[in-house]
Amino acid sequence: MIRWGILGAGKIATRFAASLEQEPNSILKAIAVRKEEKARQFQEKFEVEKIYLDYDALIEDEEIDAIYLSLPHGLHKDWAIKALKAHKAVLCEKPATCSHEEMKEVAKAAKENNCLFMEAMKTRFVPLYEDIKKLIHEGTIGKIQRIENSFCSLVSEKGIQDSYLSDPIQGGCLLDTGIYCVSWIDDLINEKVTLSKVYTNIKNGVDYYVKAILHSESQITIEIEVALDRKKPRNMIIFGEKGRIEIVEHHRTQEIKVITESTQKEIKKPYVVDDFYGQIHHFTECLMNHKMESEIMPLSSSVNCAKILDMIKAGFTQYDENDLSILRKQEERLQFESFGSKQALELGKIIIEIAHEYDREVAVQIVREADEATIFQYLMDSKSARNLDFMARKRKVALACQHSSVYAAIEMKKIGRRPDYLEAGLSAAGGAFPIRVSGKWIATLLISGLHEGKDHELCVRALSKYLQVEYPDFPKALI
Repeated sequence: MIRWGILGAGKIATRFAASLEQEPNSILKAIAVRKEEKARQFQEKFEVEKIYLDYDALIEDEEIDAIYLSLPHGLHKDWAIKALKAHKAVLCEKPATCSHEEMKEVAKAAKENNCLFMEAMKTRFVPLYEDIKKLIHEGTIGKIQRIENSFCSLVSEKGIQDSYLSDPIQGGCLLDTGIYCVSWIDDLINEKVTLSKVYTNIKNGVDYYVKAILHSESQITIEIEVALDRKKPRNMIIFGEKGRIEIVEHHRTQEIKVITESTQKEIKKPYVVDDFYGQIHHFTECLMNHKMESEIMPLSSSVNCAKILDMIKAGFTQYDENDLSILRKQEERLQFESFGSKQALELGKIIIEIAHEYDREVAVQIVREADEATIFQYLMDSKSARNLDFMARKRKVALACQHSSVYAAIEMKKIGRRPDYLEAGLSAAGGAFPIRVSGKWIATLLISGLHEGKDHELCVRALSKYLQVEYPDFPKALI
């Protein structure tokens, strides 16, 4: 019989305890929580034998074999290592740690103390998981070519601010739900992956939205989209040469669709007990069989997942001179031989055409710098004078730094302060781009309305299409 202790008594711990009651070879022995009232309420609900108001006391309890670590993300590393050093097996809520370096420390502690540690990645323990792996292994959809993976939620601002989600270190959507998406990538693609592009919406240092595009060594394209500020289906699609697998609610799926050229079928399998039980049962069996590591969610998977998350996060927090160089090269490549009202109209039409590919409407303006006259302007129905004012301010930023307005934003992030050329009241954001003829700044292209740095992206896409010139893409998050 495996005797369990739980660190923390939040909603996840409550769900875990309810599921643990169905595991015949386990018993909940103790819980540790800072507030006595919360501990008593938990004890009454689950008839737990011991309550501790000190986490160390539970870890030191010789009657405890395994610990379920359900504290906020930022506390996982320290308490996991303490538990492992006390020779307690640890089932740790996802994400196991907040960084790759932290996860390497935990893995080292697990190996040095010959103690079982497993990240609670429930996606790998629902009944349909084996079906998905078998379909791929048998070549039902052929070689994987692309994976699209989404986990977006609309969380109230109060809900974010009242939780660890608002913490720039341990919060945000990438760590909280991006770990599910990344775990699938680690599981399905046994290759190194690199970041090709990332979009973000960051407020006060916290990522509310992240879309990352990655590529594997064999050029499998991977799209990961996670959010706290919008609701979308939490599905994953695995595209192969001969078909696709659509996984509904991929973090705890009970339904998949398999679509090939000749067949289309649905496979449904309910949970055993609930979406928590599979991982509890597997962990318990590992412990009873004296295994030091899970073969389904090994330490190497947790280390690799943390590494991928770090790589994505670096794409929207770390900028260097090379990033500024890419932006300068875009401007060098996207120059005109001549530019006037005729070219402005043709360019404007291309912008409007491409803009329909995005999920928001835009305002577009082209200003001739010789006399500051607007030679093209178009506002989609939802745009207003407010957008015109925003574009005017972005134009001032671009003229001040003598580059695109996003250049100023990236430079400000790189040096960690407001550049000297930015006067008070001006804030940098993408969407103002210089139109040059033979190096001379003739006009300014202005776009407003898109989020996640896509105003700048639309500028360069439209210019590239008009000029029939390729440009270096900017891989990190634009502002």
